[in-house]
Formats: sequence, structure tokens, C-alpha cells
Amino acid sequence: MINSKTLEKLQYADVLRQISAFAVSAVAKKKVLNLSPADTFPSAQALLEESRQAFDLFRFETSFDLSVDDVSEVCALAKIGSCLSMGQLLKIMRTLKTARSLQGALFADYGVDISALQSRAYALYCDRQLEEDIDFAIISEEEMNDKASDDLFAIRKKIKGINADIKQKLQSYTKNSEVSKYLQDSIVTLRGDRYVIPVKQEYRSFVSGIVHDQSSTGATLFIEPMAIVQLNNALREATLEEKAEIQRILQAFTDRISPVAERIALSENTISDIDVIFSKTKYAIENKCTLPLLNNQGRLNIKKARHPLLDKRKVVPVSVTLGQDYDVIVITGPNTGGKTVTLKTIGLMCLLAMSGIFVPCEEESALSFFEDIFCDIGDEQSIEQNLSTFSGHMTNLRDILAVCGKNHLVLIDEVGAGTEPNEGTALAVAITDFLRKSGAKCVITTHYGKLKEYSLSTPRVENASMEFDLKTLAPTYRLIMGVPGSSNAIAIAQKLGMREDVIDLARQNVSEEKQSFEQALANADAIRKQYEQKLEEVSQEKQLLQEQRLKAEKLNGSLQKERDKLLDGSRKEAQKIVDKAAEQAEEIVRELKELLRREGLSDKDLFAARSKAKQLKQITIETPQEEVIFTGDKVDAAKIRVGDVYYSKKMGVQVKVCEIKGKRIAVKCGAISAEVEADDLYYCVAERNSPVQPNRRPKTQINTRSVSNEINVIGQTVDEAVANVDSFIDNALLGGIKQVWIIHGMGTGRLRSGIHAYLKNNKNVEEFRLGKFGEGESGVTVVSLK
Repeated sequence: MINSKTLEKLQYADVLRQISAFAVSAVAKKKVLNLSPADTFPSAQALLEESRQAFDLFRFETSFDLSVDDVSEVCALAKIGSCLSMGQLLKIMRTLKTARSLQGALFADYGVDISALQSRAYALYCDRQLEEDIDFAIISEEEMNDKASDDLFAIRKKIKGINADIKQKLQSYTKNSEVSKYLQDSIVTLRGDRYVIPVKQEYRSFVSGIVHDQSSTGATLFIEPMAIVQLNNALREATLEEKAEIQRILQAFTDRISPVAERIALSENTISDIDVIFSKTKYAIENKCTLPLLNNQGRLNIKKARHPLLDKRKVVPVSVTLGQDYDVIVITGPNTGGKTVTLKTIGLMCLLAMSGIFVPCEEESALSFFEDIFCDIGDEQSIEQNLSTFSGHMTNLRDILAVCGKNHLVLIDEVGAGTEPNEGTALAVAITDFLRKSGAKCVITTHYGKLKEYSLSTPRVENASMEFDLKTLAPTYRLIMGVPGSSNAIAIAQKLGMREDVIDLARQNVSEEKQSFEQALANADAIRKQYEQKLEEVSQEKQLLQEQRLKAEKLNGSLQKERDKLLDGSRKEAQKIVDKAAEQAEEIVRELKELLRREGLSDKDLFAARSKAKQLKQITIETPQEEVIFTGDKVDAAKIRVGDVYYSKKMGVQVKVCEIKGKRIAVKCGAISAEVEADDLYYCVAERNSPVQPNRRPKTQINTRSVSNEINVIGQTVDEAVANVDSFIDNALLGGIKQVWIIHGMGTGRLRSGIHAYLKNNKNVEEFRLGKFGEGESGVTVVSLK
């Protein structure tokens, strides 16, 4: 469990307050504020998986009803049979309604894995009948529907009738001139649920009735006339009946809820848990957060992390690696350079990931689960305990060193500060070395030069620095890994106009060794900046090339579309030619039929028919040829894969690879299979796995087929058979055949009867009969044509 001091130092609660704003129910908001990092690695993984699934689900822009009341106390009352009020029943109804709606939404088919969320949804208790009954019966927290029961409807009807009778009597009473002169006002009012009239005090004896109240001045008495006493009594009795019936209905609902009260309470808890998960997701979407890659080996690879509490427009992203090649990072640099923010950002990213919350980093950022995270950040001064700042830090570090070890993260700001520099340096080096040996992962900030030297000479310790711009005398807040920084105190003083003699004296007071070391750091930093500048130039050049490549691809795509458009136009033109040829063929067929149907066919007519048939055979259509464009480069035999499409020079067509047999390649083009050498294959324009098309199309030729003298229609319907027989007879007439056989089988006789009915009405049929012995008998019909 992460200690509470660390959560406070890293401002974990402030982030939770941001997330709670996205929760729907008050219960869920409270739960968000009480979140804490997971205690175990599997628990943290499970929380992140739920957030991942919710993130995938929200891509569908689906709305979820998460409105729910805290019904824990209500369910506890129902469980022991204590009658629930109308307001409490409405809370139960809303919980049931939300549970049903949410369960239905989570079990819809979204095409993504949301099994973890669905597992939670199984705990939702749904009872639509109970939900609808309460919704119908209870109008508001104070009002029940007249039709909640038949008895309640009858009682309220009776009450309305009595009220009407009372008002009628009182109105007639107040309009009576003998009585009205004694009244303070001609109005009817209520006192103690009984109807009364206002009578002047001095006329009390003139109005017979019961006094129920008087005005504050005593000038008016509110009297119930004796004429309506019985009606008021009846109204009172009916009102008591109404209350009793309402109480009975409420108790009946309570009795239905009591056996399932615990399940309804669990359902409300589940809804608020899902609300918490969804609030994390909404926060992640709003702040452009990403799913971290969580491990438990102490490895960090944080890519451009943004502290969530800083201004989004001004925050400088932090990138840090830890736990792979080194376990300790020592960060140096000027004051107010961003070292403390960097420490807090690293710690906070780990806390968020361990809580199942997406982090404000770039994709693929790696974070680790830690058993605990220790911090020594900020002023540790304690007036109550009479501790100075230095003593406060030492007390805190003492406690950290006593428990830290493997699977712990330690964050220390300005280690050893607040005391004499030489002793502070010695302490800082000793503390850092102890932490390194303990196996903990550490990030430490310092101004001490000795600690920089320690970092350079000690294994698994890495230097880092906060960048500072000497030209502007301002920090850039960028963390530079692998390079120790400098406080730049003398340089800053000089830039700010400090006297030159003071600057010179200051430099003289700095040891020659120290100056050489700082100069080496400055040179290294200059080289780094040059390298980064070159890297940026290369990156920009790469980006330019990428844009040019995309433009070229786009242009190529446009050209390809234009080519396809032209080919499509050619195909349409070819289709028109084919259609025209088909029309010509049909016209010739019609003329042939007409010639053959004429009676007394002359030699001239027969010659004309044969000429028409010859024309029909000679109709051909040239369709446009679609050439395959190939690059001319041979395919590398090692790169050939089954399913690839290439151009075969030998076959002159595109082919699809079916099997690789050493140097021989089995290929296929349409229904044609063949084997070719690998050297015969060339790259072509066709996309990988595109349909294989030949490079030239054959001529489409319309020919008359050879005519048979029999047709088999067994297994066909009557309509199908008649249509086929009609075409068959036309072809037979064209072929000069005078007798044909129709094979229809015996069966039930329906097919035979249908064909015979058709033949009777065909003017080209001379006669027809069933087959004789050896001809198929009743399964065959023999037809003689004219």
C-alpha cells in the first residue's frame, strides 16, 4: 500500500478531484475521491484492463444511464420489513431502472472486448415488473396514484363525493341572507381537517355549531356548522381509510423488496463502480491520456509526460527512462528549473497507472507497479517537533532508508541540502549509494558537484539535467538524460550585470579542477545542442520526404483511377457493341422462324434461310483489350509467396501463385493451371492478392449450336419444362428436323400433361404421341413437326 504522505506530496487527491467531476452520481463522486493505488500488480492490471475496455466502448459514442441514489440504508430497512416511504420506493425504482438499462447497454454487440465490464454487469439485479409497478403507483415523494389499488380508487372517489356535498351545503349556508350577516367573510376554510366558516365574535350565539379556532385578534371564530358535522365526520373516516390503504400498499411493496434488498444494494454499488470506471475514461479522453504499459520490474519509459495539474498550454513534457540500464537518476540544474515538477510527474504517473487511470503521456509509455513510493520533497520543517528544515529532511530520509528496497521507488529533492556544503555533499553521496545498493529505483535532484562525479563513475547511476538557456537566462524545463547540469550561478550573475571584478574574483575562488569539470560539461552540452539541431534538421527532411512520398502516392492513385475510368468507358462501349450484335442475331432468328413457318417453302426461301443462318454464325464482336502493365523487373524468387499475383511473360497473362516447388512455380489463370520458372515472373501493376485477369480478351462469337432431336426435362417444373421445350422446338425447326423426342418420365403424370397441353396449342406441331415399346413408352412423347 502506498503511504499517505507520498499521496499528499504528489498531489494525488487533486487529480482525483478532477476525475470526480466526470462522475454522474454523488455515490460515484465520493468513491472517486476515495480511490487509492492497487495493492498488488494483478489488481492494478485488472483496473487498467477495465479502463481500456471502457475506452474502447466510448469510441461508439454510446450513452449510459448511471443516475442512481444511495439505497444502502433503504435496503437495510426493507430487509427487516420496516415500511418504506414513497420517496424511498422511488429510489428503489430508479435503481432498478438504471440497472436494467445499463445491463442491456453493456450486453449489446459492439464488436470489441468488454468482458471485464460485462462481468460486473452480471451483478446488476433487474425486476422490471417491480420497477414498473412502483413507477405506476408512486407519482412523487408525497403523492400516490389513485389507481394504485381498486380500494384506493373507491375511497378517493368517496372522498371527492363527500367534499362536494360539504362545499355545496356550506355555499348554500353562506349565501343565506339570514346567516351571511353574521359572517366575517363568505369563504369556506379548513381547521384540523374539518370545514369551517368565519363568524364574527359578537354573533357567536346566532350560528349553531362547534368552534374549532379563532383569529389572532379574537374578532373571528371558525365554526363548524351543525349541518355538516356528520359530513365532516364521514370525510374524516374516509381520510383515515385512505391513509390505511396507502400504508397497506407501501407495506406490500416493502414485502416484495425485502427478499431481494441485498441484491438491489449490490446493484447500486455495481452501478456506482461502473460510473467510477467511466469517469476515469471521460477524464482520459478529455485530457488526451493513453494506456500505459504496466510492469512489475521497476522499468520506466515515460514518453512526454504532462503534469495533469499544470496549465496544458504551458506545461513542458518530461521523458524519462529508468530500471533498464540504470536504477538511479541524479538530476542537476538551476533553481526553479523544473527538477521538483519532474520528480512529482514521475511519481504521479506511477500512482495513476496503479489506480487504473490512463496517463497524460505519449502512446507506449511504460510504467511500473511499486509496492511503495517514498518521497522527500519540499520543506520538512516542523515547528511542533522543533525540527529545522535539514533535521526534518534527515528524519524523513532516516525512515525511508530503514524500509526501502527492491520494488520501491524513492524520490528525493535536493538531497543533503540545508547544511554545510562539504558535509551535505558527503551525506548526499552516502545516501545515494545506500539507495543504489538497496535495489530501489531512485530519482534524486541536487546542486552538489561531487554527486555529479559520483554519477559519472558509478555503475547503474545516470546523470540528467534541466536545460537552461544562457541567452535568455531562463530555464527551458526540459529534462536532458545522460548529461549533468550546472547551477550557472557565476554566468547568471555576469549576465545580470554584476561587477567584473567581483565575477573575476568569484572565478578565482573556484578551483581549477572544478572549472575544468564545468567547462567540460559546458562543451558536452554545446555538442549535444549541435547534435539535437542536426537531428531536428534530419527529422524535418524526413518529414518533407514523407510528405512528397504521400503526394506521389496520391498522384499515382489519381492516375490509376483515371486509367480505370477510361477502361470502364471502353467496357461500356464494348457492351453496347455486344448488345447491338445480339439484337442483330435475334432479328435474324426471327426472320428464319418466319421463313420456315411459311407454307409451301420454295427453293428460294430455303436458300434465304440458309443465308440467314450463315450470317448468324459469322457475327463476332471485338472487345477492347486491357493490357497488363508490368515494371520490367523480375521477381526475386526468395520473395515469392503463395497468393501473390505476377505477370507471366511466357503465358502473357497475370497469374496467381498456387504452390512453390523449388524453382518451379505452380500458377493459375482462371481455370487454367500451369507451372513456370521463377525467372518467368515479373512485377505488375495489379495489387497483391488482386483477382487474376488475362491481358487480352478473346473475341466474343455468337454461334448456332448443333441441334439435337431429343430433350430431357425430367425433374423440371411444368413451367420450366414448357419454356425449354418451346426453345427446343424452335431450334429443331431451324435445323430442319421433322421429328423430336421429349423425355419427361412417368412420375405422377403432371409434367406429361402440361407438355401435352402446350403441344396442342403449338401451330408448328403436326401431331404427337406417347412412345412405343423400345421408345420409352409413357415416359416419352414423340412429336412430329410441320
